[in-house]
Amino acid sequence: MAVRRLKWATKLAYLELLRRVPDAVAVNVDYFRVFGRFPNLANPQLFSEKMQHLKLLDHDPRTPSLVDKVRVKDFVADKLGKQWLIPTLWHGEHLTEDILRDLPKPAVVKANHSSAQVKFITANSNLSSVAREANGWLNYDHHVVHREWAYGSVKRELLVEPFIGEDQAPDDYKFWVFDGAVRFIQVDHGRFGNHTRQFYSPSWGRLEFKMNYPDTPANVPAPRHLSHMIAAASKLAEGFRFVRVDLYDTPQRPLFGEMTFSPEAGLCRFEPAAFDLELGESWSYPESSDATAQLKSFADAFRLRPSK
Repeated sequence: MAVRRLKWATKLAYLELLRRVPDAVAVNVDYFRVFGRFPNLANPQLFSEKMQHLKLLDHDPRTPSLVDKVRVKDFVADKLGKQWLIPTLWHGEHLTEDILRDLPKPAVVKANHSSAQVKFITANSNLSSVAREANGWLNYDHHVVHREWAYGSVKRELLVEPFIGEDQAPDDYKFWVFDGAVRFIQVDHGRFGNHTRQFYSPSWGRLEFKMNYPDTPANVPAPRHLSHMIAAASKLAEGFRFVRVDLYDTPQRPLFGEMTFSPEAGLCRFEPAAFDLELGESWSYPESSDATAQLKSFADAFRLRPSK
């Protein structure tokens, strides 16, 4: 217990130190940590570089409510209908053992303001331990760690939803939507065990690249409601340069998961690495009509030399 408290205190001290670092410096260091080089933010060409540029310069006021796992449900209900929503059993700023005891199980505890902070609970779970761990998530500042601006103004809460899988977490279908059109679909299987990942075209042709996790030789069958899911992802993404829309498929109907505007904080390690450039070149961001002034201003501020 003492070791755990020391680790947590060290993490909080690190976050407080990181908070004092300017965004551009933090983004450059974070990128270097993953790729071993600094990004070209003055004239981004790679998808990963464009994502860092987007994080620093595109502060769309719509996005904070859409990355909030509680409040995004109002947006989805308005766009698609309430039948797309996983019910919220509870949400609030402090979770207790008593609250968890009274909720139906199995269930899933999540933080509304961050990524990968999820806990599955059953009737046999140590509810006191789950509540303590989940409450600790509220100290985590996702914006500070990866400089994803939208998360900085999200009111931090916890939420509990019913578990929608069978004996394991359901496959997660992540639709990468560029300028309103689904470019490809990421399928994550076994996310809390033997995590594998594959990519497919909208017509469900296997795409031969990887990102951050191993794939498997066997193809994943297309979800039953694929066409409805593509249409839903496109509708939710209307008016955005890029967003990843996460959905689940059940025998009855597809369900909404979340919206993410910078997957993996934009630090996507594609294999082959050439796909990073291919994807970046196929994406029109930043638009030539308004990018020049922004790029020069950004480059001057941080002593970067934009390409002529």
